[in-house]
Amino acid sequence: MIKLSGTLVIKEIKGANGKFCVGDLTTPEGDFKVKEPILDQFAEGRYEGEFSVERFYLSSYVWRGKSTTDIRAKLVDINLSEAVEGEQEATPSEPDPIMTDIQPAQVPGESAVPVPAAVVSEDAPQDPKYRELLELLGNELAELAWESKPIKLDPTVDRAMFRRQRDMLKTLGYSFDAKEQQWHLKSGD
Repeated sequence: MIKLSGTLVIKEIKGANGKFCVGDLTTPEGDFKVKEPILDQFAEGRYEGEFSVERFYLSSYVWRGKSTTDIRAKLVDINLSEAVEGEQEATPSEPDPIMTDIQPAQVPGESAVPVPAAVVSEDAPQDPKYRELLELLGNELAELAWESKPIKLDPTVDRAMFRRQRDMLKTLGYSFDAKEQQWHLKSGD
């Protein structure tokens, strides 16, 4: 793993599978594309800080009759010193990473979308809303959401699942704090 200081400009794009975010990471070492699920919880904006990169790799895709090859950075951690949210300079539309990322071969019997383990204890609330939280977030995060506590999502889950989790938190009145990288219940809710 390598740590780089730099600026990440995040853009939100509306695709067939819903909204998703992509980023351009600018560092003294070079410029890289970032298309990791962790970005889907950030608002559009410019974020400065230190970025932990697991690996760099080439990625190619064909979109709207054009072949594109990017040097991508796989981010595993983001520590921000400054966050300026808001719309950035317009860029051409890009395909949803769910549609272009190469998925590893599926082992027979494995689910295509990993779901957090949810084991309902006897003392858990019997409310159907709580059960919905359990199914989407798993035990630990469902309990935090039920108690209106801060939540940190795991960006290593399937990207489609990560987006559903993000969207559920938004409907519950949570907002994402980019510097803390946690979801907090909006004040006054």
